[in-house]
Amino acid sequence: MCAAGAQQLLDLLNNTGLSCIPVNNKWNHTKIKKEEVKMRLHKRFLFVMLALAAGLFLFGDVSQAAYPDKPIEFVAPANPGGGWDLTCRLSSQVLKEAGLVSQPMVVVNKPGGFGVVAMTDITRNRAKDQNVLVAFSAVLTTQMAIKKNPFTYKDVIPVSVLFVDYGAIAVRKDSKYASFKDLLEDWKKNPGVLTFAGSSPPGGLDHMRIAMMAKAMGLPLKDLRYVAFQGGADALAALLGGHVTAFVGEAGEIAGHAESGTIRPLAILSDRKLTGIFEKVPMAKDFGVNVSSANWRGFYAAPEMTKENLKYWEDTFGKMVKTKQWNEVLKKQAWVDLFLTGDKLQKFLDEELTMYQNLAKELGLVQ
Repeated sequence: MCAAGAQQLLDLLNNTGLSCIPVNNKWNHTKIKKEEVKMRLHKRFLFVMLALAAGLFLFGDVSQAAYPDKPIEFVAPANPGGGWDLTCRLSSQVLKEAGLVSQPMVVVNKPGGFGVVAMTDITRNRAKDQNVLVAFSAVLTTQMAIKKNPFTYKDVIPVSVLFVDYGAIAVRKDSKYASFKDLLEDWKKNPGVLTFAGSSPPGGLDHMRIAMMAKAMGLPLKDLRYVAFQGGADALAALLGGHVTAFVGEAGEIAGHAESGTIRPLAILSDRKLTGIFEKVPMAKDFGVNVSSANWRGFYAAPEMTKENLKYWEDTFGKMVKTKQWNEVLKKQAWVDLFLTGDKLQKFLDEELTMYQNLAKELGLVQ
C-alpha cells in the first residue's frame, strides 16, 4: 500500500475510533480483528442514520415546509368592486395583517362569462398551478343548474366557503321610492316597467331572486325585466347612472355605497336581521314577501393542486376566520360566518346544486 493510501485508511479508521492499523505489512502495537473493525464501523453508520432520522422528525420535509414559495394570485372573476373582488381583496388583506401568509398576494380581475372565463383558464391553462386561488360563489352553482356553465366542481378543487352574503334590494339615493313598500306598490301596478340590475346571467341567482319575489306577490313571471351584468360593480354602475330602477344582489356588495349615502337599501332578502350599516333596513318578509336568499363565497384551486397544499389552505383559512381582523370585516360587510372545507363542503355544493335545479324548474327559468 502506498503511503498516501495508508494515510487515508489511517484517517478513516481514526474517525471510527480505531488507533491501530497495519502499515508496511506490520501491525502498529495491537492487532485488531476484522470483526471488531466491522462492528465499530457498523455502530458509527447506525449513529449517523439515527441522527438523520431525528433531524427529519424534528424539522420535517424542508421542501414541503417552504410552501408557498412564490407569490399567491387571487383571481376575482369580475371587475373591481363586486362580491368576488371584495372576497379576494379582503381575504388577502386579513391573511397579510394576521401574518398567516408570508408570500406577497396579488388580486387579478378576470371578468367574463359570469365566472366561466376564469374557470376555463384555470382548468385548461393552469391546471398544475399551486399558487392561484379563484373566488367562487352560489352564482356558479346556479349557472350549472341552468346549464350555462360547461364545468362542474369536479373540474376544480373547492378549497373553502368563508361566509354568507344575504340578498338585498337597493335604489339610488334620489329615487322616488323612499321605502320597499313604495317599490312593491309601483311594481304591482306596472309589473313590466320596473327594471332590476343584477350580476348573474338570465336564469341565475339574482334573476331567481326577482322571480321568487314576483311569484310571492302573484305577479306574472313573463313581465319580469331583469338586466344581467358581469359583476356587482357593473350592476351598481348601471343603477347609479340611472339606467335601471333597482339593484338586486348582496348586502356586502352595496355596503360601501350605503355607508357613503349614494344608494338607499330598501330590503334584505333574509330571515334574520343584519347588523351594522343594515341594522335599520327591513326584511322583505316584513312586507309579506317571504323570500330569503343567501350567496356564499369562498375559493377553489387548480385541478392538480396537491393534497398537501390543499391542506395548507384549509388550515390557513381556518385560522383566518378566527382572527379579530376577519370578524371586523364580517361586521362591516354584513357578512355572516360560514366556514366549510373537505367533505362537508362537497356535500354542501352537491345539495345546493340539486336545490337550484329544482328551483329553476319551479320558476320556469329552464325547461
